[in-house]
Amino acid sequence: MTLRPLLTALLAACVGGTALAQSSVDRAVLSATAPLTEAQKTALEGFASKHVDTIKDGNNADKVEEARAALITPARDPAASPTFRKAYAVMLIGELGATVKGRDVRRAINAMQVLRFTRTQEGLDAIIERSAPASESEASKRIAAAGLAIDAFEDLDAGNAYFETAARRLKEAAVAETDPIAMQQKLAAVASAARRKDLPPENARAVRKQLIDGIAAIAKSIRGSSKADPRVMALQRALIGVRNDLLEMSGAERTAVSKVLAPALADLIAAAGAQWASAHDQPALSQSYGSLLNSCEVLLRLIDRSERAAAYSGAKSEGDARILTPAWESKDKAKFDAESKKWSDIVGAAPYR
Repeated sequence: MTLRPLLTALLAACVGGTALAQSSVDRAVLSATAPLTEAQKTALEGFASKHVDTIKDGNNADKVEEARAALITPARDPAASPTFRKAYAVMLIGELGATVKGRDVRRAINAMQVLRFTRTQEGLDAIIERSAPASESEASKRIAAAGLAIDAFEDLDAGNAYFETAARRLKEAAVAETDPIAMQQKLAAVASAARRKDLPPENARAVRKQLIDGIAAIAKSIRGSSKADPRVMALQRALIGVRNDLLEMSGAERTAVSKVLAPALADLIAAAGAQWASAHDQPALSQSYGSLLNSCEVLLRLIDRSERAAAYSGAKSEGDARILTPAWESKDKAKFDAESKKWSDIVGAAPYR
């Protein structure tokens, strides 16, 4: 079984199993608003110990699923207070931290899922750490960690500033990433943080800036090579979401974003030109380049019509007469290079520079 079906199956089983499990944690502990007493901590550890051991060492898949559900149930209980969930997360990190960092992918994913459902900053911190190549060598675990982060931002119990911190860490992990799927998941996680419904506008803007800065850094890195780069697959997906974001941004934010994003898009177009032969020699990857170029052209037209409106007076709408992708697909290098130079000249001048 590949990682994506495995992660999907584990998460589905996790949620389904949790709905059926019964919490054995005392209700007074679940709803605590004051720090847990030593006696309460000991009781909580006693409840968790058997289930934790099963996740760490068990080989029976059904038993592991039951243990995961049992550990998640208290954190998902509507009565579970932030105080309880934080104490519970700290305890679980102490017990499952080594498993999260271990080489067994299935056990690590189970452990990370338990931490994710604590809905705490502490739990998500441990997961985000596994998304970074500097701390996690297994690409499959980096993919799983980033996927859990996407989901975790929806109901995370943390201060608004934490979303910015988490987004920065995920952005840095994405920029350092070599696996395109892991990169795609991390960029999607940053976008997910920005879309948190109750996040104040100023925090959401700061998170979106991390996403745009990450895309720009990756684009610059891709441009630095003459060989086709699979990371374009990750950016192609990310740019679809960016287009939707741009349409909802205020004029001031769009202008600020454009000064970073437009040059990045020009970098990607230039990279495609430099990697022309190498990319066209790989049909599947060549298709990704074509899709990426389409997104770049759509975004550049959208941005430029907003930032240099006078230059488009009487011109066709931005959706007409696409040039880059048709030239790429027909292998018309001269036409492609001419359009690439046009955009390079535009973003190399005011208001972008």
